[in-house]
Amino acid sequence: MTEIDKKWFFQKLDERQKSVRSLARHLSIDPSAASRMLSGTRRMKMEEANQIALFLGVSLSDVLNHAGVSVEPDGTPTRILLAAVINEAGSVERLKEPRPLPQTVIDRAKAAVRDLVDGQVIAAQVRAASGPLSIWDDAVILFGHTDEVETAAIGVLSICRTRDGDQIMAKVERARKTGEARIQTASGATEETLLDTATPVLAVIP
Repeated sequence: MTEIDKKWFFQKLDERQKSVRSLARHLSIDPSAASRMLSGTRRMKMEEANQIALFLGVSLSDVLNHAGVSVEPDGTPTRILLAAVINEAGSVERLKEPRPLPQTVIDRAKAAVRDLVDGQVIAAQVRAASGPLSIWDDAVILFGHTDEVETAAIGVLSICRTRDGDQIMAKVERARKTGEARIQTASGATEETLLDTATPVLAVIP
């Protein structure tokens, strides 16, 4: 989930005597979708960020910053953030604060995903001194934000979130629309689980 400063957004709505419902009308989305977006459980699209800035009477960079998206000095959004680490068991642990990546890694990462996806790309660093993932120790894994089990995640290495709230890197062998899935974990074990989301690994930067 995106780390969003929802207090700031609600404060700005109050200052302009606006409601979440009126914001939803402005964006042409359901009020529930607007609420999820402001709470960080639904991704904010760039066009929505533009419209929110106009609606609130603030700059786009302000909206992006408070939505948890880093902004470069020239005002353009940083598309790749180091937001998590992956341990030797394949568990994905979110960092409290996204960290900057070395420019060389950013350049390689952008080249790797340029033609694959639009929008924000999330980076996670593998920290595995032992075990099957040790061959990727210190590598950066790239993946996108998702609110669903993506069709593209079936049959490939993916970043998954279970119904229990655990986030892991695993190969999704199969998944049903109702969430039942069979995955192969980092240890090679096959497990039956319930998935909330799954998105394919876009690239591995050694």
